[in-house]
Formats: sequence, C-alpha cells, structure tokens
Amino acid sequence: MSFSTTLAPPGTPSDPSILAHVQHTWDLIRPNSAIYNILLSDIRLVSAANGRIIAHLDLLPVHTNSKGILHGAVSGTLCDWAGGMAIASTGLDKTGVSTDMHVSYVSTAKAGDTLEIEAWVSRAGKSLGFTGFEIRRGIMTDDGRKGSVVVTGSHTKYLMFGQKKEESKPDGENS
Repeated sequence: MSFSTTLAPPGTPSDPSILAHVQHTWDLIRPNSAIYNILLSDIRLVSAANGRIIAHLDLLPVHTNSKGILHGAVSGTLCDWAGGMAIASTGLDKTGVSTDMHVSYVSTAKAGDTLEIEAWVSRAGKSLGFTGFEIRRGIMTDDGRKGSVVVTGSHTKYLMFGQKKEESKPDGENS
C-alpha cells in the first residue's frame, strides 16, 4: 500500500492526474452500489489535489425529504462518498470502509440548488484515514467566495480493507 502523506492545502489547484485517478476510482465503485447509483449518479468531480476533492451535485426531488429540503440520508451518503474520494486522491486504489461518521446539519438546500462538496484528508496513517468535509449551497465564485455551509462533518475510514498487501522480500532484502 502506498499513498502520499504530503497533503494539499486549501486552494491548491487541481491536478489532472489525481483528478483522473479519483474519477477512475469512482467509476469502479459506482456500479457496485445501488444507493450511490440512486443518489449520486449525477455528481461531478471538478477538482482534486493530493488529499482534497471538490464535487458538484444539482439537487433533485430524490435528494429531498418530506419538507422539500436536503434529506439527512443524502448528507450522510455524501459524507461517506466524499471521504472515500478524498482518500482516493492520496493515490490509494481502494477507499477503505467507514468506521465513524459525524454529520452536523447547519442549514438547508432544496431541489434546484447546486451543492459544492469539498472533502479533505486530515490525516492518513497505516490503517486509518481521517477526513473532513463541507457541503455548501452554491459554487465557489471566481473571486474565491464560497457558498453557504449546509452540512459539515468528519469521517474515519479503515484503509487496509481491500488494499493489496506489499509483497514481502526474501530475508536480507528488506530495508
């Protein structure tokens, strides 16, 4: 297992090769998850740097609750998805499995709004990855202003799940 431990700070320009890797990872995951196919089939990855992703999602009625606002289950699904994509942006081929999620509902969004989802790796160790995320109503403007925060949270993932083990070298060759 190898991943980069030097994580990109906020505002780092997107890296096309990292964005391609994250998109490829998403393309492999999506067909195997009915819930992702229902709720996130139209999500668009727009930026990725080492340990950080940004995506956009146009809210549809399927994303709302009986009050016509963003459903909490969709926010939780976005937390799970975004944490995994942030992990993928570090170069890992597998995004691990969730061990813990915290979601704070700050405001609301409704069908017709566009959400901007930003997630980052706070720390990645050998077996656990700690991520944070923010979901905002509206897309960042050219002058760097971000939309209103709708949801914030954190997500911990067990990284070793599904990773290929590093091959052992014969005695005397490990360094």
